[in-house]
Amino acid sequence: MESNPAGQSAASDSEETRRRLTSEVAEVEGAIAMVAAGHASRVTLAGLKFGEQLARRFQAEAASKGVTLDPIPFAEDAGCDLIVRRIDE
Repeated sequence: MESNPAGQSAASDSEETRRRLTSEVAEVEGAIAMVAAGHASRVTLAGLKFGEQLARRFQAEAASKGVTLDPIPFAEDAGCDLIVRRIDE
């Protein structure tokens, strides 16, 4: 049976993307919880690949907890930093 390096690479990329997205979701949820609980007034998550999409996804949930999400996009759609802060700040 022949090996398919291209197929393996695509599967590896897909798995890496899944792991990264899962990790970034956990980071955003944790930052929202930390700020909402008053443990920090602001948290900056740096170098997120999916930050803008996650900001849109979690904005309503964050707002219901008194928190806002402010993405700072990188040039050429290469990801972003995400500021998680209290709305009253």
